[in-house]
Amino acid sequence: MQTALFIGSVIGILNSFILIIFALVSKKGNRLVNRLFALFVFVLTLRISKSILLTFSDGLHDLLLTLGLSGFLAIGPTFYLLSEAAMDPRFTWKWKQVIHFLPAIIFTFLWIFLDQIRNDRVIWHLFYRTIMLQYMIYVTLAIFRIKNRSGERTQLKNRLNLMAVFLLAIWLAYFLNEVAGFPYIAGAVLYSVLIYFSLIIILNKGYIINSSAPKYEKTGLDVDENKRLLSALDFLMEQEHIYRDNTLSLTKLAKRLKTNTHALSQVINENKQKTFFELIGFYRIEEAKILLQQQKQLKISDIAFDVGYNSLSAFNSAFKKNTGHTPSQYRNGKTGS
Repeated sequence: MQTALFIGSVIGILNSFILIIFALVSKKGNRLVNRLFALFVFVLTLRISKSILLTFSDGLHDLLLTLGLSGFLAIGPTFYLLSEAAMDPRFTWKWKQVIHFLPAIIFTFLWIFLDQIRNDRVIWHLFYRTIMLQYMIYVTLAIFRIKNRSGERTQLKNRLNLMAVFLLAIWLAYFLNEVAGFPYIAGAVLYSVLIYFSLIIILNKGYIINSSAPKYEKTGLDVDENKRLLSALDFLMEQEHIYRDNTLSLTKLAKRLKTNTHALSQVINENKQKTFFELIGFYRIEEAKILLQQQKQLKISDIAFDVGYNSLSAFNSAFKKNTGHTPSQYRNGKTGS
């Protein structure tokens, strides 16, 4: 049984290097996502390799033990950034993000003190459990960010969530080993399953995480078209002030942008976090606030019609709902603040 576990774990490690090479040279998908995936597999492999060597050998040099723990410290941050990059096509690498890896980097250079830390069992257990807590925090944050991302990219979300489940299972295996003596090799076995799962996806799909030019499942709208519509929408609102048209409708605006209402509605919802009517109302009220303060000679009714409302009552109602004050109170500064 031990021999079978050892062989299976070693094959998993060898396969992980295939995944790393594939991710680095693949021309499919987003290059940054591919590189982050390669880094994710690499740091996970560091951790698992240490576990396998520690299980099936008489002892390890402190440097190898330290590299394994450094890999452990880097797994959570790498998966978090991988999830961010995969879910957000606008995500870019910034050097300040290295701060996520500072604990792993610093710890790598502290291997000469590892013996002293391990000799004090209280300090060692506190130290090890702190590493496990950091791992859990990052994976949990990644899960929440994946869940809360707007859009309908169900397949990508499911794939990332499944990876998160494997990471939580690996964490649980190490945690149970720490507190209850659960077999130490269990984490390596789960890791091998994750690697095999990834290889199966590659063989079937040609990629692991495809985040380049994703399609909105309901509209067939790709990223480039989404950006075009968003840019054109901003221009119409901020430069041409199309919201002043009191006959403006979603259909009319969609025709102006040469798209359909479904696609336009989704662009507004996902990029502005507003409905069409909320967006139009926002621009109208913002301009009205400026006019009320800077054009005091204008009647409130004139301002209402100028910014696109069909009636004074509709304007008053929308203004109070948006600001908490009537237009007259806002103009006279009687806002209670």
